[in-house]
Amino acid sequence: MSLEITVTPEAIDGKRISIKGSLDSNTAPELQRQIDAEITDTTRTTIMDFKELNFLSSAGLRVIFKTKKVMDKNGGKFLLVNLQPQIKKVFEIIKALDGMNVFKDQDEMDDYLTDMQNKVIDEG
Repeated sequence: MSLEITVTPEAIDGKRISIKGSLDSNTAPELQRQIDAEITDTTRTTIMDFKELNFLSSAGLRVIFKTKKVMDKNGGKFLLVNLQPQIKKVFEIIKALDGMNVFKDQDEMDDYLTDMQNKVIDEG
């Protein structure tokens, strides 16, 4: 199965990475190359959108965790949104959801991002 990757800009130096298809050992290197090209030390937020992701293997997980590690190192936010039941199950099996920002849909994530931005404004 193939993988389609779409990267779109988000507010305040953010990137949304939408993934469609299968993220496995054959397609994970393609995603890693795209992330390496798009995510820089000035990226404040990375959103991985799994709305159309059908399958996730350990190779795909490695790319996801590497991206989270880069965002953590740079002081940015790393968000997962629209996890399909089978994808969420993979994260639950390896107990990887603790400490990760996971949202059921776009509205829930937007509410969170609005709150976070308002906190910055209020502190300023």
